[in-house]
Amino acid sequence: MRFPSRYIPAPHPKAEIRPTREAIERALASGWVGQMKVHGHRAQVHLHADASVPPIVFTRQGVPHKIDLTPEIAAELRRILPLKDGWSVVDGEWIKPKKQFYLFDCLKKDGEDLAALTYPQRYALLPRNFISPHVTLLPLLPTLEKCLATLAMDSDHVEGLVFKSLNSPGFSDTSILRCRKRPGL
Repeated sequence: MRFPSRYIPAPHPKAEIRPTREAIERALASGWVGQMKVHGHRAQVHLHADASVPPIVFTRQGVPHKIDLTPEIAAELRRILPLKDGWSVVDGEWIKPKKQFYLFDCLKKDGEDLAALTYPQRYALLPRNFISPHVTLLPLLPTLEKCLATLAMDSDHVEGLVFKSLNSPGFSDTSILRCRKRPGL
């Protein structure tokens, strides 16, 4: 099936680091930044500036999700993202039963592909000052203390951390590392 907006192969962690103080310190010192890893359904949301065009939501494999994005999440994304022209594409984790979307990347903005930008440059395009019952921007965790506090969180939806390169442009799988929670950290 052909879609008016094509799936963008987004970074997915293939490498993993241990959830230890030493491994996290090395990652941070080597030019990486932490971010909470939410256990949900990866969702690449394509929104057109024309609100009458329905959103398209792809899985990590580049196929459409079997259920449509909830109207609540779609409305909130439209409200908080300033859409001006063409398609914009954001990436996040969708916890379907809770009608919650955790936003963490911007892959396309107003029809412009952002593959030439580094992660911090793309992250800077995401909204910061909003309150939403359905959309949460995952903050960057630049310090060991913030990373360890996230790993210590008692939540079914916090799977661990991902570390993203501060210097690598584009959407390469080598620009992201996984760090899963383990008991007794």
